[in-house]
Formats: sequence, structure tokens, C-alpha cells
Amino acid sequence: MAKRNLESIIKCIDNLPTMPQVLTALLGILDDPKSSATDINEIMSRDPVLVARILKVVNSAFYALPNRVSSISQAIVILGFNTVKSLAISTTMIDIFSNRDERFSYEKFWSHSVGCGTIAMLLSKKHPGINADTAFVAGLMHDIGKLVLDQYVPDDFKGILEIAERQQVSFQEAEQAVLETTHADLGFWLAKKWRLADDLCEAIHHHHTVQDTADPASRKLAAICSLANYICILKNYGAAGSCGKPTLPIDAWQELAMKKDVLPQIIKDIESEMNRADAFLSVLRK
Repeated sequence: MAKRNLESIIKCIDNLPTMPQVLTALLGILDDPKSSATDINEIMSRDPVLVARILKVVNSAFYALPNRVSSISQAIVILGFNTVKSLAISTTMIDIFSNRDERFSYEKFWSHSVGCGTIAMLLSKKHPGINADTAFVAGLMHDIGKLVLDQYVPDDFKGILEIAERQQVSFQEAEQAVLETTHADLGFWLAKKWRLADDLCEAIHHHHTVQDTADPASRKLAAICSLANYICILKNYGAAGSCGKPTLPIDAWQELAMKKDVLPQIIKDIESEMNRADAFLSVLRK
């Protein structure tokens, strides 16, 4: 039986989850430098559930603000447009897909993804020019293509999980035995369909192939995602279908111009940040 390629998988997708209209409108407003808090409030008023979820995260230990935030406009003043945008994307992504394969826990998947986002945010602060909120969303969404596989070609997805477990290899190594495409290709396709920013799309597409990223800024973001993913797997934070021993992504390490002897300190710093990731998820599970 021939391996599925990207086109054949896309043909199986007849009910792709769409980006909620409110979020689509919100992203357009937030990307417009002429927009105001009033414009955003007008859009957000159409979806009080999304507003409530964003405010829950804003008032959680994830941000640990000294005073309670009671409105989106107040959140924008305190945290900025980019943070509100990243929270709107993040809370929506976690709601869109429902668990299909019993062998693959979405709770552990999102723990891994939020952990990657949190680590990516921390790493971005060491690299001027990379927005921390963008890094968080990139880390959160880097493996979104795996959920597309689970939802629309579940037999292939199950086969990948079985190979990864039986041979104790990474998810991407196992998928090479089953597919002619990758979860990164699917994630890129989905991000494009949802009209997410180009740098996010590129980071999702190249988090395992950093040097294939043409744009320098997007390449650095992809490298941050790659390194964050490695650290999450190394520290067993959540799970995303990989069973092999993680190896340091040298291309990402070189792109970020980091020295190997600083890795232990980076991991130590990150361990203290994982409580923030737990706080983010715990709020959204309530």
C-alpha cells in the first residue's frame, strides 16, 4: 500500500475545524497598528466565553499580576496587544480538537505543547527581535499537525504511534515509515488555512528542519521551537508521541549561537518556569 502524501491526507479532510469568526476578526484588528482598545472590545463582546477564558489566564499564576484584571481593555493596557492576541489564539486552539486515539492523550499533548510555549517564551528573551508572545504561540502550535493526523487519518496515526513505541524512536522517525509527508507539513498547511502570521507558519513548518527556513527571523523562531521541544522531551514534560531518546538539535543550537556548556543552566532556569505552564493549563481545564 502506497504511503500517504500531503495531498492525499488533505483530500480526507472534509470538515476542517475553522477559526472562530470572532478570533479571525480579532487577529485582523490586533495586527492593525491603527486599532484601539475600543475596537478590540467591540469584537470581543461577541464572544463572552472567549473573554472569560482569556481573563482567567490573565488572572492566574501564569502572569502573577499584583491586581485583578477585569476587562480585555485593562489586559491590553497591562500586558499589550501581542499578549492578548497570543492568549486568544492559545485558548482557542486547545478547544478546537477532541481526543480520538486512546493511545494518545490530548491532556499530555497539550501539557507538552504549553511547556514548549513557556520554554520558547523564556528562550526568546535571550534573542532580541523575537517577540515573546509569538514564541509562546509557536511553541504551543508546533505539533498541531499531529492532531490533524489523529482526526483525519487515524489508522496512519495509530501506525506511527505503534512504530514509535515498538522501536523506541521519535514520532518524526516513525512517521517516515508510514507517510510521505510530515506532521510539520500538515501543521504548516493548517496554519496557512487559518491565515496565521507567516513567521508562525514557518516556525511550525520547520521546527525539525531549522536550516530550511528561508527568512532569518522565522528561522530563529523555528530554532527556538526546536530547542524548546527537545528540552520538553528531555524533561518528560507532557507527551507528543515520541518514544526515543531525544538528541540535541544541532542546527537549532547553532542558529541561536549558544554554547553547549550553558545548557545545564538553561534547563535549570526552565524547570522553575514549568509551574507557569501548569497554571496555564489548569485554568483552561476548569
